[in-house]
Amino acid sequence: MKAGTPTDYETYHEIMDELLSPIESEGLDVDTLKRLYESKLVYLENLRVKCFMEMNRKDSNVYFTIHDYRVILSAIDQTHGYLHDLVLTAVTCSLKKRFISAG
Repeated sequence: MKAGTPTDYETYHEIMDELLSPIESEGLDVDTLKRLYESKLVYLENLRVKCFMEMNRKDSNVYFTIHDYRVILSAIDQTHGYLHDLVLTAVTCSLKKRFISAG
């Protein structure tokens, strides 16, 4: 696997705070938001692997640090939580609609 580049790290560093935040959902339907969270998780997993591989290289030209790795892991965990909450809310709303229409 190719090692990280300064551009990879600079991009990560610019969006690091956004990785820990929920996705702005205004104007988005649940399916679109779910796909965005799933895409974010794929990006984060690829970033985690890149960070891990770079930290374990033998040379000194590394950009990612253990702190970055922890931030990425935290972002993955939080994004899973946001996705879980989104799905739970969607299911709850769907059940409420069914209950109201049946009653």
